Amino acid sequence: MNNDNTTPSAAAAAAGLDLKSLRLPANYGATLGVKKLLTSVVVGKPGKPQFFRAHQADDMTCDVMLLENKDTRESYVVVPQVAQEISDLVCPVRLHAAIDRQNNVFLIPVPLPGEDGGRNQWHESRAQAVEHSKLHWIRISANMAVGAYDVYEAEGELPEPEWPAHDIDALIQVAFRGKIITSIDHPIVQSLRGKI
Repeated sequence: MNNDNTTPSAAAAAAGLDLKSLRLPANYGATLGVKKLLTSVVVGKPGKPQFFRAHQADDMTCDVMLLENKDTRESYVVVPQVAQEISDLVCPVRLHAAIDRQNNVFLIPVPLPGEDGGRNQWHESRAQAVEHSKLHWIRISANMAVGAYDVYEAEGELPEPEWPAHDIDALIQVAFRGKIITSIDHPIVQSLRGKI
């Protein structure tokens, strides 16, 4: 048993050991030759406490026909030929590549304007928020009283996002794995039309 009054930090200093040198850096995985694989991409609007950025590049967006199953909270991409046959079930959206503070990549669907060039206030405020997030870390919160999203900009000097080396096609492929509707006979379509 050690009876002296030496503190652990004093003992480490006496041994010539700098305790700070033992701390792992925030990106320690990268320094060990570890690469995070893209295995999951969520589709949806960001959560209320979630600060995010949208990618600035135009080629990191994609216009698609989206079918949202409200019961299961799942989204499906529908090929244009099928979308024409089920136009009451789908919505044209622009998918924006986005990333949160934990470097989780996701897709934010923003409904496109209708034939008259307009869209409802919720959709318009989401579109404006996404545009703002291309240059600033923000979070959004639904304001039911005004029927739109409130936008909150981060007050600190947060670092720029670290985007993975994937294009929008790769993100869509992962996000909609098994959720691309290419036929009117797809079980989701048949279910939503009351045929099964």
